[in-house]
Amino acid sequence: MKLFKKICIGLTALLLAASPILTHITNFQTVEAARKSKGKITLFKNDYVYNQAGNKIKLNVNHSYRVPSDFAVSPTGYLITDMKSDDLGDHRSSQPYYGTKKINGQKFYDLGHNYYVNEANVLKVKGRNVAQGTLTIKRDALVYTKAGKATGKKLRTNSVVKYQGKAKAATKTPKYFYYLRDVARYLQPQSIPTYKIKGKYFYSLGHNRYINAANVGYINGHLVRYNGTSTATVLKNTNSITVNYSEAKRKLKKGQKIKLDLAVIPYLSDGFDNYLYRLHGHPDEYVDATEIKLQRDLPVIDYRDLVYTYVMPVTDNSVELYDTSGKAIGKRIMKPAYSNLTVDGLMYLWVPGENKAELFYHCLNYSDDNVVDDSQPDPIQDPNSVHRTNNQKLSYGNNFIKVSDVKYISGLKIKALNTIAQAENGQKIATGADKQELLTLFNEGKDLAQNSAYHDLMSNYDCALRNASAMLRSDKATVTQVDEAVWYVKTAKKQLTTMSTPPGD
Repeated sequence: MKLFKKICIGLTALLLAASPILTHITNFQTVEAARKSKGKITLFKNDYVYNQAGNKIKLNVNHSYRVPSDFAVSPTGYLITDMKSDDLGDHRSSQPYYGTKKINGQKFYDLGHNYYVNEANVLKVKGRNVAQGTLTIKRDALVYTKAGKATGKKLRTNSVVKYQGKAKAATKTPKYFYYLRDVARYLQPQSIPTYKIKGKYFYSLGHNRYINAANVGYINGHLVRYNGTSTATVLKNTNSITVNYSEAKRKLKKGQKIKLDLAVIPYLSDGFDNYLYRLHGHPDEYVDATEIKLQRDLPVIDYRDLVYTYVMPVTDNSVELYDTSGKAIGKRIMKPAYSNLTVDGLMYLWVPGENKAELFYHCLNYSDDNVVDDSQPDPIQDPNSVHRTNNQKLSYGNNFIKVSDVKYISGLKIKALNTIAQAENGQKIATGADKQELLTLFNEGKDLAQNSAYHDLMSNYDCALRNASAMLRSDKATVTQVDEAVWYVKTAKKQLTTMSTPPGD
């Protein structure tokens, strides 16, 4: 991943769009020879730069306006900050400031050369977190009493106020919350106390003063998110897309209002750029963040946890593998180094030796490094070791692990595809009629031309077709095995056509 990414989405594009302006601008490193720096400030988001009158600075193409480093230009010609952050937002760049000034009742930090930034965007001053314990107002907010009566006072946009109560981790995502890190695999909601007044959520400022949570943009310097649906305006004619950016059939028109319910971290091939947003009511369709104007920020999830399920062995570092008839295949799979086992299905299989149905996960695996033979135990038991002995070749895809042998870690919580009764009744030999759907899928699959970015995804689909072929040819295949083969072909095809990375990685 790149060490630093711009916090403002698309700043590279902004600079390119402003190139006619920039040809008239001399870039230089700000030097305040006659003034001594008070220290450095760090911003939690990039924003407009103001002059001493509190007006946004708009660059004039006919005037040579000097732009220091760490600044950029918006498409409309306004000067904006351009501080950088790493992908997780843990390390942000800073720059010197030369004092503070009250402008129109709000505090600004002087960056020199008549450049000022509003305190609403300042996270740290001289290394100290000044946003802790504060709320940043994102739009004008009236102040109320606990009884819901307006006090007549209004907090202007970008005001920074202290709140009452303590921030804490939430075990269940509340209506309004924030994350300590917005771009991470596992996110735990944080929140401060809210109070319901006349059906709406409010934060307390103390002394019987409250403001509507919907008017707050940041808590402790972290973006406030809404656990619900948000309206967004489409910025240009486009189509909805899948999670791997393939175009879907739904057309979205410029100016159209759409409902969204989730922000998804896409596959990170070279650092984080922006989220995909899920269309409410259409769980497999998304829109890119650059193509919408969002009203409220939404909960975040990593796309892997949206489509896969992760488990780990209950004991030791490995679990036994089974086939579709519920029989152990004489091999086991080790927990991968630095990750967990990936599963994508849940079903009851009839276990002949125990004469009963048991619940199994369908296990995904693309690395023979983690597969060992039961008859020749692997002497290496270190789960962090990437070197295994006694590796055994394992066919892609169609293997099972007992639910009782593992525990759920994260990701999609999947439901069983069948019942105990169906697993028991499915032991009868499948007829030609039982195999008809599988035959159709197999014939369609033979002609599928799909150029996947990942060989593993295609190989998994090929394995599903080979398994289907074996079930179609077998005169001993059970109804359960045929039903599983149907599910496997459908699932492998969906993964092939919608995923951005192999599910077993």
